[in-house]
Amino acid sequence: MLSADLKFTQGIHGFQVISRKRRKSEEISEIHIRRASFQCPFCDSHDVSAYPQNERVVRAVPIGRTACLLHVTVHKLYCPDCGRTSYERLGFLPSPKSRMTRQLERTLLELRPHLSIKALSEHYGVPWQAIKDAEKAALGRKYARVSLKDVRALGIDEIYVFRTAKSHEKYITVVRDLDTGAVLEVSRGKGADALKAFSKRIRRHRKRIKFVCMDMSNAYAAWVKDALPDVAIVYDHFHVVKSMNDKLDQIRRKAMRSMDEQTRKAIKRKRFLFLKNHDKLDEDEADALEKARSMHQPLSDAYMLKEELRSIYANAGSEEAARHLFERWCRLADDTGLPEMRSMAKQVREHIKGILGYWTFAGASNASTEGFNNKIRWLISQAYGFHDYEYFRLKVFDLPSTNIKKCL
Repeated sequence: MLSADLKFTQGIHGFQVISRKRRKSEEISEIHIRRASFQCPFCDSHDVSAYPQNERVVRAVPIGRTACLLHVTVHKLYCPDCGRTSYERLGFLPSPKSRMTRQLERTLLELRPHLSIKALSEHYGVPWQAIKDAEKAALGRKYARVSLKDVRALGIDEIYVFRTAKSHEKYITVVRDLDTGAVLEVSRGKGADALKAFSKRIRRHRKRIKFVCMDMSNAYAAWVKDALPDVAIVYDHFHVVKSMNDKLDQIRRKAMRSMDEQTRKAIKRKRFLFLKNHDKLDEDEADALEKARSMHQPLSDAYMLKEELRSIYANAGSEEAARHLFERWCRLADDTGLPEMRSMAKQVREHIKGILGYWTFAGASNASTEGFNNKIRWLISQAYGFHDYEYFRLKVFDLPSTNIKKCL
């Protein structure tokens, strides 16, 4: 390699190639380089004395299929013009202690969205930890201060991620911009305590925020009333229906305990059919479900109420129409006499204003959240976060721009 090649292949300026040696058995090229001239960083004088100190060995961009190691001796500088002493700075390194050049780091980060760390490590001969640290630092710079100035609608959700952590640390709380899908906050834990730091930032922008979409958690509702007192709360329709599905499954499991062995097995195997949307059932599934419903009338009634609840979201054309339909639904739920249905009716009545927010704000929903949570689950499956929470947190911030299919 010629000295001029350093500029074009490695992005290194002002250095000369002193010697080059190739380890043929290992396909590694070792290149010794030295700064062409020295300059005082304080007064810019070129009349400086340079004293060799320690040698640095850094990995550079491969030359073809040959790995490249640069050997550079760091010098101590003395300037007689200003009388000051300093150490030579290697501007081609991304940080003073880095073991790879800025050009190689840039290459790895550009390829990272398309290749795993393991694949990059094997191809470029860079330690796994070094690539991870470089990506973590880059993500840290990118998401050091997420802008909130254009946010109009927030979506809040919690997701269970850490099995071995303490009970309150098993979850992360994610806040997203519902218009853009951008991640605005990732905090460990759940409830209002997890959003304390975010509260200080979001309060300055509260006048522009129209609503916050969430599940029917009293903790998050209390947080909104404290941090954003004039902002409307919308209870996500996905979570309302999910709550109903949970009640339906409770009734199914309770019914099984009073059945004979044969009937119990028949009902047990139909859990998926009871929870699946009726319009998604094929002909065989619909027949099997009808047979299962005929075995237990209270369970059948609860199933019909589940479908009736879904139909309100599908068919109510206005907030007022939805209000009347929910009132009717609550009466029907109470009339079943089932504790689970009465509990669900009570929950709907207590949260009706936020539930009707779906119509107030023209279909406001956390609908994209489930897809995003699937991305988080994929991230967990890649073993992020268990040893370095901050790295995992930064990767969650970056998920909206991550194409999972390319990473598999």
